[in-house]
Amino acid sequence: MLPRDDKELAESWLDGALARFAAHNDDLVLQTRSLLARIVADTQRHARLANTLSMLEHLGSHKIMTTQHGADIDQPTLKHVHEEAGHAHFMKRQAEKTAQRPLEYVDDDLLAPASARMYFQRLEAALERRLAQPRSTRAVYLYMSMIVEFRALWFYGLYQHALQRARDTFSLKRVLGEEQSHLGDVANRLETAGELSDARTTEFVGYEKALFGRLLAAMQRAVA
Repeated sequence: MLPRDDKELAESWLDGALARFAAHNDDLVLQTRSLLARIVADTQRHARLANTLSMLEHLGSHKIMTTQHGADIDQPTLKHVHEEAGHAHFMKRQAEKTAQRPLEYVDDDLLAPASARMYFQRLEAALERRLAQPRSTRAVYLYMSMIVEFRALWFYGLYQHALQRARDTFSLKRVLGEEQSHLGDVANRLETAGELSDARTTEFVGYEKALFGRLLAAMQRAVA
């Protein structure tokens, strides 16, 4: 557990956690880069990927609103809802610009839709089981946010690289900046609440990787 009065140590912990996450996912980098290169090169597949990411961001904002709606909701949580909804809108706008038509969150407009939905739902269910009472829904929300932000930074970073290689004007730099900022906030809030744990984080990261692996495989099958 981190000392509660040492914000710098919390930030140092986060740097280490991100490095460990990257190392833990080294074996997925090449296949993810290959998949993204194939998707970005195909207009309709690219639109479906962006729309799928929009759906996941929308699910995230919806989950926050349904679990963090009490009278004690604070500014950081409201800011998070705002940013997640903004990312959903940004991705939807880019998806429809690429597809040159309106898109919906229906199977024909998504990439590996069942696996994408299951990724989010199963991760949340696992954290709820592991962080059962007496811990609050706030702890579940913060850990869920942190683990998903780890993956978002990792995946969006590779996605941005694929866009640059393809000379696509679509840029994720603003989204990446906001995800990084929110990750730092969430880690500090977990530390302040006395909930931040290396062992718990490692456990959740391992479970998330298995779920992401299933999603990645489903996307590979979808573009095969």
